[in-house]
Amino acid sequence: MKHKIIFLDMDGTLYQTENDIIQDSALDAIQMLKDKGYKVCAATGRPLNQMKLILERVQFDDYVLINGSYILDKDFNEIGAYPIEKETVEELVQLCKDHKFGLMFHFGDATYIYNDFYPMYYFCKYCNVLDSLFYDQTQTFHKRHRVFNAVIMTKDKTSLDAFMKEHPNLRSDLINVKTDGFCFDIFNADNDKSKGIELVLNKNNMTWKDTICIGDSTNDIGMLEKADIGVAMGSASDYVKSFANWSTTSTYENGIFNAAAKILKEEDN
Repeated sequence: MKHKIIFLDMDGTLYQTENDIIQDSALDAIQMLKDKGYKVCAATGRPLNQMKLILERVQFDDYVLINGSYILDKDFNEIGAYPIEKETVEELVQLCKDHKFGLMFHFGDATYIYNDFYPMYYFCKYCNVLDSLFYDQTQTFHKRHRVFNAVIMTKDKTSLDAFMKEHPNLRSDLINVKTDGFCFDIFNADNDKSKGIELVLNKNNMTWKDTICIGDSTNDIGMLEKADIGVAMGSASDYVKSFANWSTTSTYENGIFNAAAKILKEEDN
């Protein structure tokens, strides 16, 4: 067995977000890989509280959460964390107050809506992520807890772009969702799934040469590029596929199972 550890993206890779489905073939593939001795880990943009529906069906060996900013072991002990600076969080709160943007923060194990409760709630409902979702009318929870990610809902991209230009320590990623506005994930600029994966690899005395990564979106590019084998889902864009070694089928077409079957076949040769 040449490789030792596999990192799976969740949405659009393992998990069909809009209908809360993980194909049985994907569950079979994960068990096959574990039986062969691979560690199978999650690498996702989700916080832990938004993993509940997935964890009812799959248990992972380690967890790279919130795009590499919150990393846990299989028992949910913290391996590492990269929260947004408190001063920057205060500035995000003020921005959304001033411009009446929808605002929601991920705190690792819980999510708090600050502004525009119902639009943000329906966004979470659409994504099947209502667990540990709260509403903080006082907008003070961040004063006592670490913020790893902000979600901003607005059509006023000009004001958001101006804020981001003034804060080069942050980056924004557009989330494609069915809402009346547009949602943007806000992270530390240097946060990346590959950064979190490196902590997991160090903990397990492994390197990127031991690693296989599977994903479908732009936030997977770093790990696809650094892994010894990067596998893009069939639904990934040509741009994302250009960073992978090869592509499998989509999540609707047994993509994880087909990838695992190819990996095991090649590893046995």
